[in-house]
Amino acid sequence: MAACGSPNARVMEKDEVQRMEPAEHAGEPSEAEKIRALIDEVRKVDAVFVRGEETFDGATMADELEHRVTRLTFATARQFVDAVAAIDRSKAEPLRVRLTDGTVLEARDWYLAALDEMEGATRAPRATGPARHDPNAPVTLGILDALTIVERSRETFVAPARKLPSGKTKGKRKEYTAPDFAEMLRKKWEFLGADVRDLETFIDEIATDAFSTMEPYRVLHEDGSEEELRGWLLAQLDARRAALAKGGAP
Repeated sequence: MAACGSPNARVMEKDEVQRMEPAEHAGEPSEAEKIRALIDEVRKVDAVFVRGEETFDGATMADELEHRVTRLTFATARQFVDAVAAIDRSKAEPLRVRLTDGTVLEARDWYLAALDEMEGATRAPRATGPARHDPNAPVTLGILDALTIVERSRETFVAPARKLPSGKTKGKRKEYTAPDFAEMLRKKWEFLGADVRDLETFIDEIATDAFSTMEPYRVLHEDGSEEELRGWLLAQLDARRAALAKGGAP
């Protein structure tokens, strides 16, 4: 195992990520089994996980992932990786993995590389011929899709000012950039919405009102007009579903 502060460490780009040995499964695993296999891979890997000045072995990091997976439900293994990466981005420095040869890469890329190997090793051969898309199949979006819509928008988001028992306001309302507001919602979801697993509940309980005031979040457009976040987000999600139903890019 490489020691902390190895002088030959370097950060790999995503397309340089080294592949790990695939886990063996009988048949194609479920998404829950993939998450379990990924955590097992973390537990046994001969590498060091680094967050700022702290270092962790695989067993310690696996225990942390175990804690996270028991708090929330994930539809897919890749959604699990995205959620873990989003939490890590809220820290001062992102989680990295230092391999035994001194190579350092983002933990998210390491997780995805491990999943790629698992899926490549267990994916059953498909029948030849063009894939068929059912145009009537419903398009399902999740919490991470909503957060991505917020994060990638060019809007300004507003949290209301606090109100005193007398009815007067205290301080001023707070404005957020799109990435900062998405990060705030992620943290609110992590700490206050451990039992929130579906998009509708997320919008109702996390992305409608400020917790401290129970007043609605708002969206401030470039032309100076405003609207409540809930209505704006629902409209954006509907537009996203329509685009995906027509074969739009994710």
